[in-house]
Amino acid sequence: MKSYRQFQMKYIERELSRIASSDLNQKIELHVNHNLQGVVDNINSLIANTNEHITEQRRSEESKDELITNVSHDIRTPLTSIIGYLGLIESRNYEDLDQILKYTHIAYNKSLDMQTLVNDLFEYANVEHANSSLTMTKFDMAQMLDQLSADFELEANKRGMEIVVKAEPEKILMSGDTDKLGRVFNNLIMNAFKYGKGATHLWLNAKQTPQEVVVSVANNGKPIPKESLKNLFDRFYRVEDSRSKETGGTGLGLAIAQSMVKMHGGKIEVQSNKERTAFIIHFPTKKPKNSEE
Repeated sequence: MKSYRQFQMKYIERELSRIASSDLNQKIELHVNHNLQGVVDNINSLIANTNEHITEQRRSEESKDELITNVSHDIRTPLTSIIGYLGLIESRNYEDLDQILKYTHIAYNKSLDMQTLVNDLFEYANVEHANSSLTMTKFDMAQMLDQLSADFELEANKRGMEIVVKAEPEKILMSGDTDKLGRVFNNLIMNAFKYGKGATHLWLNAKQTPQEVVVSVANNGKPIPKESLKNLFDRFYRVEDSRSKETGGTGLGLAIAQSMVKMHGGKIEVQSNKERTAFIIHFPTKKPKNSEE
């Protein structure tokens, strides 16, 4: 019995040496008596947790690499145009003042694109930061939607769209960071304007239940392809046929909106069919942990 126990201990020691040398994909396959089995199980659990941590770190590094690649690409494109057009002016390669104004106008617009990207990156990094917090206040969601409707009425008219607001009940009191929520709805409304091709209506709906407040931003424009739905909230993702000068955008708007909703303990989803495309947000009535009154 004693020699068998010594064999078990040597086996465990040998396996630990092998695992420590780099083979973290292995675990100790040994069934022993009750006391020693607890040690083996704890070692296997530690190995599994270490593997999980390493995998998460790799994902994080890959995510950072992807972010740097995307940012580099999105900055390089307008920067190349700015340098090109300013270079034409610098080398006096123009015919008259009108052509100078044309070149400077293009360079200026490209610099605004870069400014938008930098601002979105800063905001995304801020909301993703572990110490990011909310400044909570009581407000009326129905009133917020009415204000958004008024703010975007002119833009909607230019695009031949009508904004319709509906709230049940008429007054929906809830707690939230109104600045961040305002940004969420701004992003969703601008998304509808840019990508809801052919839309005639934009619906801002809110409904309160004892458990949650559900808010949706919907339009009856061109539906989003099914294969794109699962990627919409990824950083820098843009539906392929939406990449145009007219729509522009950094591909961060929906990622920012999702992060801000999550900070409120909520979730955001999208549904799209021939009738309408709707972004639906669920806010629980319970106050989120990372909030400051």
